[in-house]
Amino acid sequence: MGGRPSSPLDKQQRQHLRGQVDTLMRNFLPCYRGQLAASILRQISRELGPQEPAGSQLLRSKKLPRVREHRGPLTQLRGHPPRWQPIFCVLRGDGRLEWFSHKEEYENGGHPLGSTALTGYTLLTSQREYLRLLDALCSDSLVNEHLEDATSHLFSEDHTQEEPDSLLEVPVSFPLFLQHPFRRHLCFSAATREAQHAWRLALQGGIRLRGTVLQRSQAPAARAFLDAVRLYRQHQGHFGDDDVTLGSDAEVLTAVLMREQLPALRAQTLPGLRGSGRARAWAWTEVCTASGPGTGGGIRALGFPSHDCRLNSLPVSLTPIPAPCLGSVPHSCPAWGPFDRSGQLLDAVHAAVLAGASAGLCAFQPEKDELLASLEKTIRPDVDQLLRQRARVAGRLRTDIRGPLESCLHREVDPQLPRVVQTLLRTMEASLEAVRTLLAQGMDRLSRRLRQSPSGTQLRREVYSFGEMPWDLALMQTCYREAERSHGRLGQLAAPFGFLGMQSLVFGAQDLAQQLMADAVATFLQLADQCLTMALNCDQAAQRLERVRGRVLKKFKSDGGLAQRRFIRGWGLCIFLPFVLSQLEPSCKKELPEFEGDVLAMGSQALTTEGIYEDVIRGCLLQRIDRELKKTLGANDVSCTLDGCLEVPWEQEGADEETEAEREGGTCPRQPGSGAQIQPLCPPPSRGTFRS
Repeated sequence: MGGRPSSPLDKQQRQHLRGQVDTLMRNFLPCYRGQLAASILRQISRELGPQEPAGSQLLRSKKLPRVREHRGPLTQLRGHPPRWQPIFCVLRGDGRLEWFSHKEEYENGGHPLGSTALTGYTLLTSQREYLRLLDALCSDSLVNEHLEDATSHLFSEDHTQEEPDSLLEVPVSFPLFLQHPFRRHLCFSAATREAQHAWRLALQGGIRLRGTVLQRSQAPAARAFLDAVRLYRQHQGHFGDDDVTLGSDAEVLTAVLMREQLPALRAQTLPGLRGSGRARAWAWTEVCTASGPGTGGGIRALGFPSHDCRLNSLPVSLTPIPAPCLGSVPHSCPAWGPFDRSGQLLDAVHAAVLAGASAGLCAFQPEKDELLASLEKTIRPDVDQLLRQRARVAGRLRTDIRGPLESCLHREVDPQLPRVVQTLLRTMEASLEAVRTLLAQGMDRLSRRLRQSPSGTQLRREVYSFGEMPWDLALMQTCYREAERSHGRLGQLAAPFGFLGMQSLVFGAQDLAQQLMADAVATFLQLADQCLTMALNCDQAAQRLERVRGRVLKKFKSDGGLAQRRFIRGWGLCIFLPFVLSQLEPSCKKELPEFEGDVLAMGSQALTTEGIYEDVIRGCLLQRIDRELKKTLGANDVSCTLDGCLEVPWEQEGADEETEAEREGGTCPRQPGSGAQIQPLCPPPSRGTFRS
């Protein structure tokens, strides 16, 4: 974690950050170990328990979602003083954005001017909304308090230089503003509306897939890591889901610690800034900037009162940051500023924390592998006994906390639950209907092509296009937009419960839409390949495709309904469970020690009193969510297993927690293939024509 000679961090600051990361890992890893055991128990009990009556009907696609590479010329607002300068941008398949001085520099393998992983960024394509975001920042009373009569070291006193205040107000026709809580704003502009649209789709896809690498994994370790982060933050007094869990394991832990570090950093850097209006706000975004490649900063997580800006018609809550520095560090917080190169400060802190988190997780990896193997061997033989003992303790706990729990649910949750469930339901219904429409249109195009022009080359091209539908950013945007529409309304309903993870929720709905499309496409191609033979003429082949079409749509309806219920139950828990836990903390948590003896007597780290306590509350919440679903859907049975409802799409074996160290070592997350592998054809179609 030691800084390079050019680092703006001195020895004391580096030692402080090292202590902060060490303390974080020391407090986090016990939570992680416990959740690894709980996750293994949950997986084994699911394997041995009763299966859902209606399992998945569609085949699971073997292709993983991927970031589509994109490249092209843009202009970037950069330099001191800032100017719009031409660059050549490249979005890599691992979700990393790079920019070069010109195209030839990229083609010759030169070093980029800058680069950044897209994890945690949000994208705005309206200059007016970006300026409104700066206005909201610079007009805040907290900013005025810190910045009043201060001296800026970022802008020259030469008043002939153009200040950002006026520069940003110069109309930019096709802007692309990337904003990050802990890194600098990146301001780009495209030459045409078409180029802006293509970049917007590519960047949004990269942000989403880079951010949901853990959420898309069903590996026990990934589930355990996310649960451990939630538990760790609850122990720190932070209840309520937000978007801190977007990214790889190292990026998540970095975000957790950066949220705790920012207040101290902000308090000591803001007084060094001067300016009026938007120039002042821009100065703060530049404080988050290093002069070297791959650095950045942001506004949203600076701790100012909430404002509402829009992210491509998607409201983004600028939420306050809780709690200052993490406690129990063996030395006091150092002075962070001012610096001769203060623009490098926040990014240097972020890089140091990220490197420390990556190193800590890499050091834990051998122990984690050994622990997972050991847990499997010790838990599986005793799983029945463990589950019976857990049920006995859960029954006693349920009796003890029933009064306060029911009172809290009746008073706080029940009045809002119908509206939350209905909004979640409408969100998924609209997304799934858009997927179904696109799927039906794609299958219809194949049938028409088979009837009208059974040329091997043309049909092969049509089949390839059909196989690429789930990865076609422009095509799938129709489905993704439906997930975004309810952002504002649902965010307003969920905010009183401390839920600020709307970006994660929207990404979850979009991932689910992409998964179902990929599964349906894979199912159609396989069934079509199985039913077509050389003995059929084109009309007969088209008729068989029609029957396959009907079967696939029927399977899609079944899987879509199941996925919809899982989505509502899972996100309903994310909204309400942390809130209920926080409300019951003063009264019910004190009852837990009397159950410790019974739990410890079980002799398994897979069971804890706190875990059983949360499961009891989770079960009561699920009963209410199911009851509301039955009312809304009019279904006889909407129940599914707890683990089933919390499953997330895109099972990725071995992709549980990709570390930054692995990325830097060149091992990027596995990307799927380039699309359906279409076999050579000659009409009429033969077996293999529709094979992917």
